[in-house]
Amino acid sequence: MERDLIAITEYCIRYDIEPSFIDSLEETGIILLTNIDQEKFIRMEQLPEIDRYIHFHYDLQINIEGIDAIRHLLNKVSSMQEEIQQLKQQLAVGK
Repeated sequence: MERDLIAITEYCIRYDIEPSFIDSLEETGIILLTNIDQEKFIRMEQLPEIDRYIHFHYDLQINIEGIDAIRHLLNKVSSMQEEIQQLKQQLAVGK
């Protein structure tokens, strides 16, 4: 289990970001952190997602609320793409 986790302090040092940014992502419900012995950890499967949010915030100057809105819209687009694929498959079977 612990191999699947990275400490926030270690992650923030490695990527030169503020721990408060990660805390803000958690507070708004954008990411989920794991608490072990009063230390917070990030699950490895969330790293690509967090990397994207870091890019939005530090490179594009998008605030936490904007990141949440973008995340919501990207999830909607993904959901719609899946629905389109299912509909295409249904149409192909019906021919």
